[in-house]
Amino acid sequence: MNYFRIGSLAGVLLICGCQAPTPDQARQQQPVFQGQSARTVPQLSDCIYRGWSTTNVIAKDNTTHTQPNGSEISVFTWEDSIFADVSSHRKGANVKYFTTFQMAPQVIADRQAIVEHCL
Repeated sequence: MNYFRIGSLAGVLLICGCQAPTPDQARQQQPVFQGQSARTVPQLSDCIYRGWSTTNVIAKDNTTHTQPNGSEISVFTWEDSIFADVSSHRKGANVKYFTTFQMAPQVIADRQAIVEHCL
């Protein structure tokens, strides 16, 4: 009976440990990249959205979307595992680029290059 409980507990911990963090959890860590732009929040988020939704890295991604939150706009892609939070900053916008888990370096670099290009 004790072996069953230990096995069940180990299975639950294994499943919980394999789940990728949520965007809110990723935001508690340092961003992969952050920068500032003279563009407005809508202009910068639209540029990132267009770049992420029209370019392929490994495959075409049709999960790119935006989510407004007050004066901030978040742009998500790869089923919310890569995202950029765009907020107002003085006379422009600030962007913080995050990933919810460690992925292929080429994917991270490609998506980051688009963010940097939009600045």
